[in-house]
Amino acid sequence: MKVIKYFLIGALMIGITTPSTAQEEDHKAVIEQLTKVVKSDAADKEDQIKDLFKDYKKDPDVIVAIGRAYLDIKDTENAQKYADMAIKRDKNYGDAYVLAGDIQVILDNGGEASSLFEQAIYFDPKNPNGYRRYAQVNSKANPSAAVQKLEELKQQVPDYPIALISAEIFSKAGDLDKAIQYYNQVDKSKMEDYQLVDYALVYFLKGEFEKSLEISQFGNNKFPRNPALNRISFFDLTNLKRYDEALQYAAKLFNKSEETKITESDYLYYGYAHLGKGNYDEAIAMFQKSIENNQDNEADKNDAMKNIAEAYKKKGDYRNAIGTYEKYLDNLKQKTANDIHTLATMYMAEASDSTIAEAQKKVLYAKADSIYAEMADKMPSVAVFATLQRAHIGYALDPETKLGLAKPHYEKLVELLTTQEKDENTDERLIESYRYLGYYYLLKDDKTKSAEYWNKILAIDPENAMAKQALGLTQAK
Repeated sequence: MKVIKYFLIGALMIGITTPSTAQEEDHKAVIEQLTKVVKSDAADKEDQIKDLFKDYKKDPDVIVAIGRAYLDIKDTENAQKYADMAIKRDKNYGDAYVLAGDIQVILDNGGEASSLFEQAIYFDPKNPNGYRRYAQVNSKANPSAAVQKLEELKQQVPDYPIALISAEIFSKAGDLDKAIQYYNQVDKSKMEDYQLVDYALVYFLKGEFEKSLEISQFGNNKFPRNPALNRISFFDLTNLKRYDEALQYAAKLFNKSEETKITESDYLYYGYAHLGKGNYDEAIAMFQKSIENNQDNEADKNDAMKNIAEAYKKKGDYRNAIGTYEKYLDNLKQKTANDIHTLATMYMAEASDSTIAEAQKKVLYAKADSIYAEMADKMPSVAVFATLQRAHIGYALDPETKLGLAKPHYEKLVELLTTQEKDENTDERLIESYRYLGYYYLLKDDKTKSAEYWNKILAIDPENAMAKQALGLTQAK
């Protein structure tokens, strides 16, 4: 039952230092004083409690309040003493059972806690606290049953806002659709800031960024310095590629929010926004900060590294782009074909730079070619794609087809394409291969071999103008 303990302990310590039952004015003062004494370090604490309590020994409100105060300081033994005392004084007083149940939550006895909350409901059916605590303690294991218990409360107290509580339960359980269903029943203007945060977050996690933004910005207007609401608006706008607005919210989050704890994710999204805006140096700086502040999220670290490489690439700094991307690949536990392809494109992008010396250009293309050669060998499912890229590299190094550098790759491509099941790209790639080979043999003055390839093109595309021209089939005008 440890899940229950850690899931609920925070919630139980919020807003329950005094019983929710309405107190008489003369009770309020003594309850406040008793609570203060219980939480103090006074040497005569017990004597003070006895003195203040002597006139309220039969009052379950006061008794439970003292128990709550002890529970707040994790003194479960004394908290239990007062819970038992309150039940003895009035067995129908629901908050006494709630206190006893909350003690069991702290002690990690979820089953016993549930039983005590059910007793609170049985003896005091119009008191919401029993229903709420039961729903909270069971929300993780069985959120539907938890919400059903709240529906029972609504029968007793029709105006009680169970929709909001139900939404929070389903949100914590990860049932985003159910959470939205209940959140949408609630007037946003009646929500607290933390509830608006959760509401917006649920839509964010579903990838519905426009809706998430609508809610977070409503919250921004109501609680302008709330960091979580600023954060969600910032993230939503970044995902929506509204980078100017995103950067404005980033500035608010970093500089104008209350008690803001900046996280690695904040730096990561700051980097995304700067990258999208074309502020490459700023993007690199933010991605680096994300890595520096990242403790154990390897996925985010890798993402930051990948985007640093992308920023370098976009600013034309291919050396740093390649170096950074290679580090990114080294950190990946499992590399996809697209991951490897991206590295090859960086080598090819640098090679295509007009300022690169011819000798260096050949080295860079050779690097890219070796990457695709390894892809074709180790990843048969992308062998066609990798071989096509090798053909393109050969052509880039030999654009006039004097050396035939692309020839072996186009020949291999034909072999692969004609021995595997056709797809929507097969004919296009075959035509490209036959066109190169036809032209290659034409340059070699091997008209018979050249014609063979041009005819192969016509077999696929009977109206192909280049093939018809090469074969002398174009009619004179």
